[in-house]
Amino acid sequence: MHVRTLPPGTGWTWLREGLALLRRQPVAFTALVVLYSMGLMLVASVPVVGLPLAAMLVPFGTLGITAAGRDAARNVMPLPSLLLDGFKSAQRNALLRLGAVHAGLILLVVVLSSLMARDELANWQVVEGQVDPASIAGNVPWDALALALLAYTPILMLTWFAPQLIAWHRQPVAKAMFFSLFACWRNRWPFLVLGVALGALIIATSWIGALLVNLLGLPAQLGSLLLAPFALVLTSVAYSTQYPIYRSVLEAPPAPSTDVVAA
Repeated sequence: MHVRTLPPGTGWTWLREGLALLRRQPVAFTALVVLYSMGLMLVASVPVVGLPLAAMLVPFGTLGITAAGRDAARNVMPLPSLLLDGFKSAQRNALLRLGAVHAGLILLVVVLSSLMARDELANWQVVEGQVDPASIAGNVPWDALALALLAYTPILMLTWFAPQLIAWHRQPVAKAMFFSLFACWRNRWPFLVLGVALGALIIATSWIGALLVNLLGLPAQLGSLLLAPFALVLTSVAYSTQYPIYRSVLEAPPAPSTDVVAA
């Protein structure tokens, strides 16, 4: 296993390869992503224990999504059972330890950002059992959101490749997290290009969808309902890049001119 350092333009390549994988298995891959996303939201909605439990399950979902991309690349239909492969793996306990570390870090970010946002949250008003949107708009905790984003970035880097390194490369948890951080840092520019591309795609799609809703004169609730499938497709597009990223950074044989670091 090698960690490759790739040029910034690779971010566009990841997006194109992800779209190609999605075109091969659009229904099956999207259904798997929807199942994973809804499962996490359902678990996270459980009082008290929901959020840490959902955070513990993320490495298993990451592994399943990457395996789904690998199957799509082989023209094999990805099955929902891929999301459970981590639990059947000999590395299940290691993945659970990774999940526990991930959950602990996420809870730390939530606590810190909640403390920073306590003044703004105190000004949110509940009207007829629901939080008043106007009070939210007038009291957005921007500082807390910026802190959460800043703190979550290294967590994402630590865990981006760690599930695959543990399950498929048999690395210990600490080593897998180190090389995940290392691989993400060495390829920070391709990741930045990919993030900008996905962000532009989301903004453009949202703007076009909102424009169509306004032109048709649809109610806001009905418009949101009609735009929901587009959100699912965009989520699937983002997840479809997971396997191309893994394959190009960790699986592909190093080219002669590429800076390679053995793990």
